[in-house]
Amino acid sequence: MKHLGQHAIVIGASMGGLLAARALSEAYAVVTVLERDALPRSDIPRKGVPQGRHAHGLLARGRTVIENFFPGWTDAVVACGGVRGDIAGDVKWIGHGVTIESTPSDLVGLLASRPVLEGNVRRRLMALPNVRVIENCAVQELIADDGKSTIKGVRARISTGVEHVIAADLVVDASGRGSSSPAWLESFGFAKPEEERIEIGVGYTTRVYRRRPADLGGKLAVVIAGSGPNWRNGTILYQTEDRWIVSIGGYFGDHAPDDDQMFAAYAGSLPTSDIYDIVAHAEPLSEFVRYRYPAAALRAAGAIPWGISGGRRCPVQLQSGLRPGHDGGGAGSRTAARMPRGGR
Repeated sequence: MKHLGQHAIVIGASMGGLLAARALSEAYAVVTVLERDALPRSDIPRKGVPQGRHAHGLLARGRTVIENFFPGWTDAVVACGGVRGDIAGDVKWIGHGVTIESTPSDLVGLLASRPVLEGNVRRRLMALPNVRVIENCAVQELIADDGKSTIKGVRARISTGVEHVIAADLVVDASGRGSSSPAWLESFGFAKPEEERIEIGVGYTTRVYRRRPADLGGKLAVVIAGSGPNWRNGTILYQTEDRWIVSIGGYFGDHAPDDDQMFAAYAGSLPTSDIYDIVAHAEPLSEFVRYRYPAAALRAAGAIPWGISGGRRCPVQLQSGLRPGHDGGGAGSRTAARMPRGGR
C-alpha cells in the first residue's frame, strides 16, 4: 500500500493517542508514540490518566471501532475480567427521573476498568511492526521549517534528560487537557486559539464494592444521568465478576463526600435506590477516590488536536455528549464528543 509519508508522531499514549497511532499505521511507514509517563507493565492506574480509577465502559460503537482495529481485542478484555453486555437490555438507564424500559438489542458494549481497556489496546498496538512507543518522553516543542509554515517534527526530552530532535511528516497532539499546542502555535506567530470556558464545578467520588450475581436483579450496570433540580448523577458498573465500581457526583461543588455514611446518604438522594442498596450493604474493597473538574474549555483552532487536546472537558461529558444544562441525547448518545456551537 502506498504511504502518505514515512514517519508520523503521536504525542500521548492514552486511548485517543493509541487509536490515532493505529489509524496512522496504515498510512505511514513508521509511527512513533511519545508518552510522558512510565507505562505500567500490568493493568494498573497511571499518573497521566487521573480519571483511570473511576467507572469506565465502552458503548457499542466504540467497542466495534476498536475491535475492527484489533480483531480479538474484546475477547482479550473479557479474559482480563471484563464482560460484554447488551447496553439496552443489560443496563438500567435513568434520565430526568424516568427509567428507560430495558429491551434486548444488538448493541454490545464492554465493561472493564480503564487500565484493562487501555492496556489491551496498548499491547496490541505495540505488537505492530511499524509502531514504536517511547515512554518517559516529554515533548518540549514543535520543530517548524524556516518559514514556520510546516511542522517538521518535535524536540523531546527522554528519561536520560538528553533532548532529541525527532523528524516527522505529521505530528498529532493527543496529549490531553494539558496540551501545549496553543503555546507552541503562538510561539510561531499564530494567534492563540480562542477559548470558551464554561464553569461546571463537576466532581465525583468512586469506590469499589463486593459484587454478588443476584445484585441489581442481574443487571450489569445502572446509569443515572444528572437532571434538575440538583443535577446529581451516578453509575454502578460491573468491574469484574466479584466487583462493582460506583461513581457518583454532581455539579457546581455539590460533590459526593468521601465518608461512609455521607456517601451512602448522597447515593440515597438519587432517583433510584439501586446504587444506595449496594453502597449501604456491600463490602467496600477500596478507599474513596475523588475527581474534581472546575471548568470545561473549548478551543477554536486552525490546527486539529486529537482527543481532548482541543480543550478541557470532563470525561463524563465526553462519553455522553452533554454540556452542562443541556440534554445532548442522554448517556446513550452515539456521539463521543459533540462539536460545540459554530462547528468549532
